[in-house]
Amino acid sequence: MKLCLIGQNLTNLILATVLAEKKLSVDLYINNKTYKVNTNRTIAISAKNFSYLKGYSKSIIPTWRSKEIKIFIENGKSREIINFQNKKNEVFNLSKYSDLSKIFINKAKRSKNINLIKLNTSNSTLINKIKNYDLVINSDSKNLVSRKYFINNLRKNYKSTAYTFTINHEKNENNIALQIFTKFGPLAFLPISKSKTSIVFSYSGKPKSDNEILKLFNNYNNFYKIKKTSKIEKFHLSFLMLRNYTNKNILAFGDLIHRIHPLAGQGFNMTIRDIKNLSSLIDKQISLGLPIDISVANEFEKLSKPKNYLYGRAIDFIHEFFQFDSKVENSISKPLFSFLNKNSIFKKYSNIFSEKGFDI
Repeated sequence: MKLCLIGQNLTNLILATVLAEKKLSVDLYINNKTYKVNTNRTIAISAKNFSYLKGYSKSIIPTWRSKEIKIFIENGKSREIINFQNKKNEVFNLSKYSDLSKIFINKAKRSKNINLIKLNTSNSTLINKIKNYDLVINSDSKNLVSRKYFINNLRKNYKSTAYTFTINHEKNENNIALQIFTKFGPLAFLPISKSKTSIVFSYSGKPKSDNEILKLFNNYNNFYKIKKTSKIEKFHLSFLMLRNYTNKNILAFGDLIHRIHPLAGQGFNMTIRDIKNLSSLIDKQISLGLPIDISVANEFEKLSKPKNYLYGRAIDFIHEFFQFDSKVENSISKPLFSFLNKNSIFKKYSNIFSEKGFDI
């Protein structure tokens, strides 16, 4: 069986490792010879998904555990309207994208079952190369395969920009994640150490300069005494669901099949659940002595596409709710969350939904 992955992103690096552990030979097509990832981006990973990743790495994955999430609104940022805790596990783990990438890049380079191939994935050569594989998994939205075969999608432009940066501040326990639903958009404080916190400000409207964003951020920061601020990274926000996951011998995967608003930090958790589902389907094929080919991709699409769509829409609904609520001066969220904050059943199933999605 001949398998290949297209793209050097974290999704493919993890997926290549998962396939290699099954003794499957994988060609991984990459563009960057140096394998360097330069970003301040952090990823929120649920407790179960973090345990799953640790099962594929003997290295200790750098992480910071958050025990609680506190939610604030524009007109009540001095007091949370609701909080979420998990008595058995941390609410989520925060890891640096670059640290995780480095770990799984090193695993790929050491693996006898992973063949790293440098190729210009924007060139037509790629199309000819992948014709000879039983299954191609494409997690890169910017290559020629994506532009040619996977453009039919359901898309929503949030007309927003996510500004991400890290603040160095005075030391504290720093094990509580914070989110303020401001009138400009969600502002998240995500702890990554006792003296560092990752900031994600999803600003709705025309893009702002770095100085303007920092000024707005400082107006809402009642929690940290800042010593230093990193360079600001920014990216456009949109909702996307691919209509068809497969084409010929190719399976679309990762961010190519779904992108959601970062307000709940669930984008990468959706991808890890996809990896788990695909891995289980491959295990089933192996146990039955069947080939790993497009039939696996078709089964994956049947299993995952409805769940991904519903989960993505649920996150989109949360975004739209708080957008509307801010326009009516939080007149809905204040009484609603005052009730829900006391409701143990709501909190229990909110934690389950965040942890497992619709894979219940």
